[in-house]
Amino acid sequence: MAITPAALPNLTAAVGRNAANRAGDVRRVQTLLNACTGAAPALPANGVCTPATIAAIRRFQMRALRMQVADARIDPDGPTWRALAGGARPAALDQPSEAIPAPIVAAAQAAEARCGVPASISLAQWILESARGTRMPFGSNNPFGIKAAAGQPYVVACTREVLGGKCVTINARFRKFASIADAFAEHGRLLAGNPAYRLAMQYAGDPDRFAACLTGTYATDPNYGASLQEIMHQGELHRYDAEHA
Repeated sequence: MAITPAALPNLTAAVGRNAANRAGDVRRVQTLLNACTGAAPALPANGVCTPATIAAIRRFQMRALRMQVADARIDPDGPTWRALAGGARPAALDQPSEAIPAPIVAAAQAAEARCGVPASISLAQWILESARGTRMPFGSNNPFGIKAAAGQPYVVACTREVLGGKCVTINARFRKFASIADAFAEHGRLLAGNPAYRLAMQYAGDPDRFAACLTGTYATDPNYGASLQEIMHQGELHRYDAEHA
């Protein structure tokens, strides 16, 4: 039977990003998100507004309400609450995302277990940097565009960089790995250990913020973080993070 707003009590306060997040309200939202999206694994309906809950709200807003800029916040009797309480089930949420090979998922999750970098971030970068492994420097097993330091094995390949506001093509030395799993492991160590990514690692529990912090540090593209966020949400990559595993 469809859920109707009249059958549910209204929220007592806002839920989501920068909201009051009262336990009863959050629990109600989590239950409705599970019912409307059929997400697997389901959100724990525990009344705690986790980063996964915020991400699920944002996805719902983008797909059910077609919001161009989703604020990941549900206000009492606001449009997101009315859609959610009304049982909206956007068709896009029922479409299975393109499968990621199991060894790639395993490599990302292993890197998260060792280094704390969210698997969703590693997978989004794998998709963006290498077009799902189809575009890498030849013979490198390097889907992340990791540059080679002195004394490390490398291959030379052309790459595009944004320098001085202009997109230029240069030749660069890219690290050569024995396997894709080794590349994921090194990618995790790089993000966890390099001071340039210290701010990003502070948001290991919030992949959206983590992604934003990679703009201007991991890549010169000013839209890099936003691109990662879009990939994560479109592919529902947060489900692979340790919080959901």
